[in-house]
Amino acid sequence: MSLMALVLLAVPAVVRGQGMDTALLRGTVTEASNAVIPGATVTMTDDGTKVSQKTLTDAAGHYIFNALKPASYTATVEAAGFKVLVQSNIVLRVGQQTDLDFRLQVGQHTETVEVTSAPPLLSTVSAALGSQVNRQYLINLPLEDRNIANLAYLTPGITEVSGCGINCTGGTNFASNGQRYATAEFRLDGSLVTTPEGGEGGSTSGRYMPSVEGLQEFTVQNNSFSAEYGNNGGTVVNIVTKSGTDRFHGSGWWFFRRPWLDANDFFSNASGTPIGAYAHDQYGGSIGGPIIKQKTFFFFDYERTRDNAAHVINTSVPTMPERIGDFSQLLASGRQLYNPYQVTCTTTPSGQDCERAPITGNLIDPTLWDPIGAKVLNLFPPPNQPGDAQGFGNFAAKLIYPSPYYQFDVRIDHNFSEKNRLNGRYSQGGGHSDNPDPYFLEPTTYKQSIHNAVLEHNWNATPTLLWLNRISAMRANYPETTQTPVDPLSVGFPAVLVQNSYYGEKHFPNVSFDDGYQALGLTNGCCTDTIEADTQWLIDSQLTWSKGQHNLKFGFEKRYFLNSFWQPDNTSGDLYFGPTGTAASVFAPDSSQGNGLASLLLGWQDVNSGGVTARPRVANKSGETASYVQDDWRVTPRLTLNLGVRYEWSTPYSERFNRNMFSCFNCSSGVTVPGVELIGQSGTDYGFWAGREIIGTTQLATPSRRHANSDLNNVAPRLGFAYRLSNQTVLRGGAGVYYGLNFATNWQYGARAWNKYVSIPSSLNSGITPCATLENPYPLLTDPTCKTPGTFIGPPGGKYGILTNWGYDNDNHGSNTFRNAEIYQWNFGIERQLPGQMMVDLNYSASRSTHLPWNYSTENRNFLDAKTREALGSAGLGDTVPNPFQPFFVSVNGSTPLFAYNDIPDSIYTQAFVPLSDLLHPFPQFPGSFSGFPLFVATSSYHSLQARFEMRPSHGLNILAAYTFSKFLTDSDAGGNAWIGSLGFIGATQDLTNLRAEKSVSANDTPQRLVVALVYELPVGRGKAFGRGMNRVVDGFVGGWRLNNFTTLQSGQPITIYEANSLLADGHQRPDVTGNPCSGANILDVVSTSLGGSQNADYFKYDLNTGNSPVLSHAADQYPGSAPRYFSNCRSRGIKNTDFGISKRFTIREEMYIEARGDFFNFFNTPRFAPPTEAFGDPTFGEIFGQANNPRHGQIGIRFVF
Repeated sequence: MSLMALVLLAVPAVVRGQGMDTALLRGTVTEASNAVIPGATVTMTDDGTKVSQKTLTDAAGHYIFNALKPASYTATVEAAGFKVLVQSNIVLRVGQQTDLDFRLQVGQHTETVEVTSAPPLLSTVSAALGSQVNRQYLINLPLEDRNIANLAYLTPGITEVSGCGINCTGGTNFASNGQRYATAEFRLDGSLVTTPEGGEGGSTSGRYMPSVEGLQEFTVQNNSFSAEYGNNGGTVVNIVTKSGTDRFHGSGWWFFRRPWLDANDFFSNASGTPIGAYAHDQYGGSIGGPIIKQKTFFFFDYERTRDNAAHVINTSVPTMPERIGDFSQLLASGRQLYNPYQVTCTTTPSGQDCERAPITGNLIDPTLWDPIGAKVLNLFPPPNQPGDAQGFGNFAAKLIYPSPYYQFDVRIDHNFSEKNRLNGRYSQGGGHSDNPDPYFLEPTTYKQSIHNAVLEHNWNATPTLLWLNRISAMRANYPETTQTPVDPLSVGFPAVLVQNSYYGEKHFPNVSFDDGYQALGLTNGCCTDTIEADTQWLIDSQLTWSKGQHNLKFGFEKRYFLNSFWQPDNTSGDLYFGPTGTAASVFAPDSSQGNGLASLLLGWQDVNSGGVTARPRVANKSGETASYVQDDWRVTPRLTLNLGVRYEWSTPYSERFNRNMFSCFNCSSGVTVPGVELIGQSGTDYGFWAGREIIGTTQLATPSRRHANSDLNNVAPRLGFAYRLSNQTVLRGGAGVYYGLNFATNWQYGARAWNKYVSIPSSLNSGITPCATLENPYPLLTDPTCKTPGTFIGPPGGKYGILTNWGYDNDNHGSNTFRNAEIYQWNFGIERQLPGQMMVDLNYSASRSTHLPWNYSTENRNFLDAKTREALGSAGLGDTVPNPFQPFFVSVNGSTPLFAYNDIPDSIYTQAFVPLSDLLHPFPQFPGSFSGFPLFVATSSYHSLQARFEMRPSHGLNILAAYTFSKFLTDSDAGGNAWIGSLGFIGATQDLTNLRAEKSVSANDTPQRLVVALVYELPVGRGKAFGRGMNRVVDGFVGGWRLNNFTTLQSGQPITIYEANSLLADGHQRPDVTGNPCSGANILDVVSTSLGGSQNADYFKYDLNTGNSPVLSHAADQYPGSAPRYFSNCRSRGIKNTDFGISKRFTIREEMYIEARGDFFNFFNTPRFAPPTEAFGDPTFGEIFGQANNPRHGQIGIRFVF
């Protein structure tokens, strides 16, 4: 634990969380003279289930209920010699802790005093910040796709991340109180429904979200919460499902969306592109009720979603003459073809020049045809459109993308007695998305199957002792399957390519082009036959003991993560055919020459551009363990202190087959490389490269199959206070230490030595003559004619030990320096209940985080120092010099290599000359990068003023508003992922030798954000303020109307500017800047310019005609620019969005009605334009070409409720 954590032991902090998905109610029973009443019976009865819980007041008149489920209650208080007090309308929410005192009147026990007005239920014993969203908002607010995760945006401090449009879905994809995006934790009835995001590290992914119809409440806590929570980035979302009641209740619903409800995208509208056809239907039903009256209850909901989108593609296929070698129509536009098998080379003063002979009339002789290439060419469907003069644009197809999905939840609550309660829930979701192939060769299907279950037991051993035990599990499976209707072996492709021994799968290769033709075959490159399956277990036990003024909680939590993953990329290979293969010049092809289809027909692949990714299946296991103590101490009737401490640690992942490795940056390889004089081929003498013992090795996993030790230093104190100034006002302040999810918790990919892109050696002399062919893609390279078939040789694995990956990039996704990020949060504020069921909450909320993982650019430790980089410049660093490593890899002048390392001699170190920069790196044995996990040295700070306003149901009006004014600074935004969406590229590290220069506003800095949710039942109709005695027929038309609104206003997020052509080795160069680069031009003028209008408006101070800027200039060669990582005074367009809904209720009888509604998202159709092109030097710098949010779209729904 750091010094700051120790300091926080002396700072007040407190918690607004209880029992994870339950509530706590406590108070004092007194008589009129304020004397306490010991032995009074307090009974809390759930208004829905009629199940009661009882307790007795102690000698001081105190009572406590530790684990009440969120619901509406009626309290009954009885004592000898006093009238019975009955108070109704006591509404408790998820995680709420509150005081409620009762005052009895002297009288007969047969007399009853009834209180029906709602008591002031402020959170009088905690300081945790967040928000609670009750069922009024859950069921009525317009939510796109009825996605409940969007409700998190109703919490102060939670903002859209750079990369989202409006209330973007995706579960945890938001930033909260100065923490990185996707670090929150979602709990459903106490079970985890978020998992560590495999492959990203340090972030979470939402796996399951229940139907809104099955929810009771939604609560967010995002500052200074209880010690029972941890292993996350400082934000917890608690979701509670509905349980059955003592009467049968249920609902049925159907919501649909169609194009006629929508507006068009701004840019599509400008180009005349109509809205695409689609159909979205979401329907289901729910029912709940008693199994045994006042004993056992059930609730069940089922929902199904059907999406069918139609997409028309317009592309190019071979013309009928081209299929027989006739490309003569290309000559009309001056596009000449050249024969790659007829090359003449000459020596010039600047080097060798090789030219191909022209193909007469662009008619390819059948004797030159590659038999496989010719067959593949004829697998394209025939043209069905006229096309242009060259035949381009001659094919169109309408593709249907169906995406059905279902989900259901079933919950059982059983009360053995007042002391023993058991509840369980099982949820399941599943579906698939079809991605049709326009040529019907490799259609793919993305499937998903999710299971989540939880079982919880509560035992009230005594009125002051509660033991809660819970076990939950989640299984999420996301396989992707690809069909292969055409057997590639029948076309002539060899088994070594399309069914190699490494995979055993058989698919059609990805045959792609770069001159306008649609790729053929296995085009879904990244994810062919993906296997992604996560299993997560959570076991937690909590003992709550109330002793006098103390409410103590002792807890233990254990999480197990199991991850099976396989994303093999194109198992049958990537084959690239570009126009360069049939252009005149071998080394400097003219883009106006050649044709990709002609290259395919000739069997000429782009030089060394194709290959197969060899990647094994991965099976990882990791865990998190925690224990905690929490004491809610009621010092006085007005003052409560919360004293908590949590201890947690991560168990780094292991891999079932021990295919783990990590980088040791100071270990000796035991190999000494002799020195060499560095005389460049330019003639420059760069001095003597001294012989040395090579430092830096690859370490394989330990016998425990782990590559790192557990971080056992994570002690997290949580301390604080809440002071009740009056029954309407609470003053609170809090602080706490939290630890972010450890990078070592999960990882998808196998270690680098087990991953390899096995290149197809299409040529061994840079394209002068061919080597590999379609028939023989992996020839024996020791045969100079390349005629002898070879074998497919996959990755070496760990057989070379500490010398693994010599001669290659050594990107190890592992290191022995794992640690958890340290997060310090604090807040101080006041909460006030106002007349009319209104409440306002005003807080200062802040956080500071240390030891955050830097973005991926700092994985690489193999970078040049600034002095060397600046002295040599790009020309010197790129000069080639004698290679002292060559004798280690290949025979030199008949010698035997010092050690046989490479199975395939494709390392750059097999060559006699290598770039000077490779030898000057600190780890020259790895040309390129030598990396582990990112550095854990990033920091961030966040300060904010947050306000929350709530109006509980009053005259039909419900309002929930959240405002945040904040400043968010950091030196790195990305941990596991360098990209976070369509709004822009994360500001990558510029100078790896000066990381502190990266400090700027965060990519997610949002100075101001206001969110307002409103549900208003119009006061018109029977029983309302207007038309109280209205006729039922008239009421059917004018009564029962409700307006629903969800408005978001948010500042724009900061922009980054980087060099389009970076001249900075090992970094991402930014330009020099002398002022605010934003021009302030009218956004519509900028967009008009981007669309080809007559204006010369640019988002930046930049002349599109001359390429000049008064405030920006290109940084010098190998020098970092002065521009900050992100500009605080230059921002993208902010959010101005209103989602609006209107509904009409038709009452059939009491508690039975039909509701018709219409919801419209982005109601005013306000476009939020994407950031401009941020690459300085790009011809489109400062232009805008996209819309970051959706245009207006609507949905119509109908609900039946009984």
